[in-house]
Amino acid sequence: MELCHSWSKRPIKLSATRRYTPEEVREKCKRASAPYWLRVEGKLIQVHGEACLQLACQVSAAYHDWLAFNAAEDDGFGKDMAAREERVRQHMEEAPSEDSEYDGEDEW
Repeated sequence: MELCHSWSKRPIKLSATRRYTPEEVREKCKRASAPYWLRVEGKLIQVHGEACLQLACQVSAAYHDWLAFNAAEDDGFGKDMAAREERVRQHMEEAPSEDSEYDGEDEW
């Protein structure tokens, strides 16, 4: 079972090494061209309307996650590290304040 898009009925690609939420599948659909199709056992079912597309994304995500049963579940570590790295980057880009003891010369 897979979610497809466009008149050529190309599959929405989902990685076998990770799990997906229905919202993530819906975001992938936004970057793909309509119309959408659900391929089940070789039969194509056209998806009409936003409510049906949401259901198709839920079904697609659930089926994919069932197949990718050994993929690690997202525990938020990646997002947390990205946020920390961004805060460090912003801190490093800030100019030193006048109150800082750093005079711009290395003491090494």
